[in-house]
Parts: sequence; structure tokens; C-alpha cells
Amino acid sequence: MTAAQKCGCIWVMSLAVCGAGFAADDELPGKPPGKYFGLSPKEHEGAKSFESGQPIVGTTYFYWYDIDSKSHIIDDDGTDALTTHPADMNGISYNRSAWHKRQLSDMIEAGVDFLMPVFWGVPGKYDGWSFAGLGPMVEAHSELEKEGLKPPQIGLFYDTSILQWNSFRRDGKGNYHVDLSEDFGKDWFYTAMRDFFSYIPPAKWARVDGRPIVFLYDAAFAKGQDEGQFGYVKKRFLMDFGVEPFIVKSQGWKGQADAIYSWGGAVSGPLIYRQVIALGPGYDHSAVPGRSPLIVKRLDGKTYIDRWKKVLQLSPTSRPWIVHVETWNEWHEGTDVADSREYGRLYIELTKLFSDFWHTRTHLQLPSPYGAGNGASWQPDKAEGLELRASSGDGVWEAGRFGEVGAVVSAVNPQLQAGRYLYFNIDDAFAFDLYDKTAVVQVTSRDAGCSSFCLEYDSSNPSEGLFEGAFRPVGDVAVGTSGEWKTAKFVLPECGFMNRCNGADLRLAIVGGALELAMSEVKLESPLK
Repeated sequence: MTAAQKCGCIWVMSLAVCGAGFAADDELPGKPPGKYFGLSPKEHEGAKSFESGQPIVGTTYFYWYDIDSKSHIIDDDGTDALTTHPADMNGISYNRSAWHKRQLSDMIEAGVDFLMPVFWGVPGKYDGWSFAGLGPMVEAHSELEKEGLKPPQIGLFYDTSILQWNSFRRDGKGNYHVDLSEDFGKDWFYTAMRDFFSYIPPAKWARVDGRPIVFLYDAAFAKGQDEGQFGYVKKRFLMDFGVEPFIVKSQGWKGQADAIYSWGGAVSGPLIYRQVIALGPGYDHSAVPGRSPLIVKRLDGKTYIDRWKKVLQLSPTSRPWIVHVETWNEWHEGTDVADSREYGRLYIELTKLFSDFWHTRTHLQLPSPYGAGNGASWQPDKAEGLELRASSGDGVWEAGRFGEVGAVVSAVNPQLQAGRYLYFNIDDAFAFDLYDKTAVVQVTSRDAGCSSFCLEYDSSNPSEGLFEGAFRPVGDVAVGTSGEWKTAKFVLPECGFMNRCNGADLRLAIVGGALELAMSEVKLESPLK
């Protein structure tokens, strides 16, 4: 996402009415800018809605471009702001319904069920593009419906960078850093959401079980959080709109949401959670000023195809049901699948192909990269469903040999002197079937070089380990000085394996001594009966 900061009538209610102390503050606008507000539950009867478990495909829609002002087209220094480019630059503008209509028409062709405008709407600042673009978007949606077509329903992608970068301050200067542990912060957070939906006719809302879809970007932009923040939002939304929202949070948000996803599917997808999968065609932010090079090559579509194939190999009876295509048209970062100068309509056609497979619950049963079924294993020269992550970051290692035994040895970690790690990824098709089950990991290592090691894994139990179970510790193996090869057994209850251990499924944490753990084999066995 190209947020420069990262790499955009309120009822005054009492505690007795809502169960929370809603902030009454003159600095937040008392009325939303749109007309769809103060709705009752009756006004939602008969509205189109997806059902929980129904396979659907959504995408993030960046509508901030404007050919007239050159906003998000040309950078301040006069250089091209885009890495990839729209196939037709004529008329591209959030202000023009014709441009929105062209994008929505292409989404129909791509088999997209719902779109999420990426929204930077700061409460009270109603003259910006985030608000100006919603009316023409709705107009385009209506025109397509009048023509007998079914454009994607409209959800919300809440770019939470506005919680830190917003030119809104209670003293009237600079930025107000939104603190969701405070009443005013919760009110601010909700007000932006309220303002967006006030522009969108309820009949056009993308819904799950009748509730409008809201994806939340990174939690790191909030100054503070508390466990009650989503409950607050849902109560306010219910009172103002007659229905609660369906909130999809990214990792790092506190509180109970309806689903979890991860941003980054265009870079390292597919990112697989229980209900949502994120994937994209590749990544290249070469045109964005001030960033270090990062390119994930598209390989003439192979990257996108391989990611979809990986997803479709998951069993239709247990796999997630929402696919988030990241993105429709983020041309700054080159994650687009829209019609483009560089790739034509290739990615529209590919998205249609795979979305059809997804909607019909197709199961691709392709040859497995390992002869598994009951487990996965790793050795230095042979990975079968279990892969040691490349040496980098805080998981640094070197190849080693001890007589006839080949191994890898933990090496200096420049990020943390007191400990070292070795990260492993499990084949997604295998790992997904282990969710909430118990598995066994056996590690064969040399009895020398460190004081001890344990295993930390991505667990499905949010109360165990750090970050909602992402680093659940198990076992504590003492390491001696014999130099012999020994096998340690770890029992892993409530497996999650959703790549939340810094992008991996599990890691060995090494402590003490010389911090050198030599490892020759790791085995992951199927769930215990």
C-alpha cells in the first residue's frame, strides 16, 4: 500500500444506553456528510448478502487517481508516480463516474464479488478525494445495474494510517494520534467508518449474513488499543445504521473481530487464515520515492497462477471462503490486476478463471511436492513438506558438517545478541488440515554449542503465547557437551500454522552458551489420535 506514512447525526449516548461511555466532543462532526444514515433494521430487509462459508472474491480498489490535477499520477518532482500504468490514461479520475464504471465493468468480467474502496476519510475533512470519489463511484454502480449487470457490492477497506497521519488535532494543529483506549479515540475511529457508509446506498453494501464488510489495515498506526474497541464500533453502528458491521481485522488488532486476514498477499502470498486468504500477482514499488528496492516478479503470470493453485489445493470442505485479491489497481506498487499498459487484460482473465474455480469449490489435486500424507520432514539436502527458511533477519544459519553428518548451524543474529532462531514453513495444503489439532515435531540436533532450545509455533489458541498465539512456546531441551546426535520430541496442541511466526509456522529458539545449534533433521508427524 502506498501510504507515505507506512513504507488516507452522531447521537450523544449515555453509558446506560450503550454500555460504553461515548464521547461527546464538538471537534467531531455531529452529522455524516452522506444521506444514508439513521437507518432502521427494517430498511435492510431483503438486502443482498453473502452467507458465511460461501466462496467469494473481493479486491481493494484504489480510487485516488486524478488525471486533471495529476494527483497520484505525477510526483511532486515531476516524475512518473506509477510503476505499472492503466491501459488508458484518458479520463482516469476519482471525480468521473465514467472511469469508475470502466473499472467496475472489468471487475464483473474478472468474477469479483465485492470491491473495497481504500478509504482515507478523516472526520470533518470532507473536501478531499476520499469523499469526493464516492458519489461518482455509486453513480457508476447504479448505471451498470440499470443496464442489467451485477457490479460487485461495495465494502470498506479502512486505511488505518489516518489514525496517525490525518492533519486533525484537538488543538487545531498537526496530527491527532488516535488512541483507541480512550473514549474520544474510539469515537474518532467510528466516525470515519460512519462517514463512509453514509455515502453508500444500503442496497449496494457488500454484506456477510446481512452485515456490511469492513477490512481494517494495520493496527500499528493506533496510539493505543483496548479489548472493547470493536464492541464500541458495533454498538454505534447498530444504533446509527440498524445493523452491525462484519469486521475483518489484520494481525495486531486487539478485540474480537469476525475474521482475520493479513496484508501482504501480493508480496508473499498466499497468506492463509481460517476465513480469509490474501494473494496477488507480484510487487514492484520502484516508482515510489524513498523506498529500498523490493520486487516480486510476476513471471508472465506464473506467480499469480502458482498462488491460486496453492489455494485451490486446500480441501473445499475446510479451506477459507473469502479471497482478497491484493490489489485491483495499486499502480504505485505494481500489485494491480486491472487492465494495464504493461500486462493488458491478462490478469483480468486469470482472475476470472480462478474465481470461477473458487465459486464452484473446485479442488485441484495436483502432484504433491513431497510423498507425505502422514507427515513432513526436513534434512539439509531434502525438504519434503517442511522447509527451513532462507538465512536472513533474526533467523541466520550456515551449512555445516560433522563427520558424516550434514547439518545447518545457527549463526550470528545481528538483530538480537541474546538469542538465535531457525524458522520453518510447512506446506500449506498439509498445514491447513492440522488446524486446531495436535501434532508432534521431532528435532535431531548435536548435543553441544548452546545451553538449551525450545520450539515456538503458531497456535490456534489466542490465549497461549505472544500475539494471539503466534509464538506459543513448548518444551525446553537442555543441551550438554557430549557432541552426540540426539532427538527431542515436542508435542504441539492446538496447531494454527497460519504463517504468523514472523511469516513462518514455527521456529527453534536457541539460548545460552555459544548459541550454536547444529540440526540435521526435523520431522512433523500427523495429528495424535
